[in-house]
Amino acid sequence: MAKTKLHKYERVKHLPNVTFTQLGESKLPMGYPWYAQGYEDMEKVLELGCGKGEHSLGFAAVNPGKLYLGIDSKSHRICVGAEKAMARGLENVMFLQARIERIQDFFIQQSIHEIWLTFPDPHLKNRSIKNRLSAPLFLDTYAHLLVPGGQIHLKTDSEPLFNYTRESVQAWGGQVVAVVDDIHEGDIHEDDIHEDDIYGAEDNQLGARDIVSAFEQAAQSKGATIKYLAFTLN
Repeated sequence: MAKTKLHKYERVKHLPNVTFTQLGESKLPMGYPWYAQGYEDMEKVLELGCGKGEHSLGFAAVNPGKLYLGIDSKSHRICVGAEKAMARGLENVMFLQARIERIQDFFIQQSIHEIWLTFPDPHLKNRSIKNRLSAPLFLDTYAHLLVPGGQIHLKTDSEPLFNYTRESVQAWGGQVVAVVDDIHEGDIHEDDIHEDDIYGAEDNQLGARDIVSAFEQAAQSKGATIKYLAFTLN
């Protein structure tokens, strides 16, 4: 296992669809490849804590008019997704190796159309709640990056994180627009939200229930239900 990981660490350094970052670098957001000519008119979607980028890859394959950016601090995980993107000829997927706390350094204000939080660490201990990706400081960052009306999507098997996110968003002043207790059953709790609006069927985009990552499969095999939440902040 360690040897395989080391090989990925080496391979990922040479992949053209992966950007590495360093603390203290002074590069302006406009200088990163996702703002280069050819991408300027594409809607940009972030997958935070993307792991192997399974959702970014799935979305990109059916929605070539959008640019998907998978972000994770673990480069050996990114290596898997980046190599698959190249093998499948997906030119609308890029990966960024960075800590989520730093994403405001790499993207222009109000330039992101959607953000996906796909099975983030629930940080169940009280002392680490502040590190949840739906904690107030992260919501501040998302509000800075998102275009007006841009949505954040959460998929999780953690009920504490799911409930916390609903409360955190409402306390912050955002609006929860969709709640699904079990995404594979599709029990939607918002009367004025149509299922097509949640899952993107209206524009032929695969939705949250259609892409099942390895982590999600493992959770389901243990009897966990997969929950979905969508919300806006501006």
